Amino acid sequence: MKTSHYILVDSKKLYFHMLGNGPALVLFHPSPHTSEILLPLAEKLCDHYTVFAIDTPGYGKSEHLSVAPNTLKDYTSFLNKCFKAMDIKKPSIYGSATGAQLAIRYALEYPEDVSNLFIDNSAHFDDNFCNSILERYFPDLNPQKDGSHLPQVWRMVSQMFQYFPWCFTEEKYALHRPQLPASILNVIAMDFLRAGGNYHIAYRLAFKHERAKYVQALKVPTTIFRWNGSIIKDYIDDLLVFDFPSHIKPLFINGGPDERMQVLTDYIAGEATSHETYKVSKEIEHFKASAPISYNKIEALPDIASDGMHLIKTWELLIARNPNLDAEALQSCLIDCYS
Repeated sequence: MKTSHYILVDSKKLYFHMLGNGPALVLFHPSPHTSEILLPLAEKLCDHYTVFAIDTPGYGKSEHLSVAPNTLKDYTSFLNKCFKAMDIKKPSIYGSATGAQLAIRYALEYPEDVSNLFIDNSAHFDDNFCNSILERYFPDLNPQKDGSHLPQVWRMVSQMFQYFPWCFTEEKYALHRPQLPASILNVIAMDFLRAGGNYHIAYRLAFKHERAKYVQALKVPTTIFRWNGSIIKDYIDDLLVFDFPSHIKPLFINGGPDERMQVLTDYIAGEATSHETYKVSKEIEHFKASAPISYNKIEALPDIASDGMHLIKTWELLIARNPNLDAEALQSCLIDCYS
């Protein structure tokens, strides 16, 4: 059974889901998403582990760190304090994309505190390519009262599955795959909106950390998943051309998403047998949701459209019904409409 909790450390709340029994496994999510995106994997692994699906500080329901992070070490230092308060000892860690870079940095900083590392959607970018990405990848998405930020959000989300990086629309960056249904794009757009104007912080730091040298320096048993269907497959391959110590190995996954999930599940489950069973810490509190913002709701939402115009229409309806709300409050209402 899934339960939702928070731990209070340095006067900041870290939010997470906890499932299952057995040794501890921590899951770190991609940006700008939340732990919700990893719950299908958590549910498949909870017969083998006590799984903690964490909201990265500043994302989902976890609070921002007291000082804006300058490196991934700022996150991992806080997370290490949280895990100690939760009495999580030598967890295995899985991370995808931004979460993979957080997992790598955590294992580099605290190698004695990690049993196994599973990194997914982890790549290598050279400095020039990384700098060119950072110049264009993160437009300003601060909420605007007139809703003018919404088309930019939809453009990003739509192009993320057509190009990588999404902001490079030349043919050599094209992914040549069918567009996702508008309903799925809308869920992803909500994660961008939920993260707000600070959506880029961990995301940007992860790009800067996407280097083979950090993986090569790992001292813990590490598996690099390479799925043929990943949108960053070519850049995972750029990572895998480097030489790694014998305790770092790739696992190649072909087939579709269902096969990928099964391989991930079977492999990570197979690594669970030798670790200590987690016992629930007294420091963990049940999560109590804050009261939702009060606003005049919309009786019938516009149909979700492939061009994202439903977001503009909903925003306009919200303004008409709630003219005194500021842009951030309107954004919270918009997210609530589609949650």
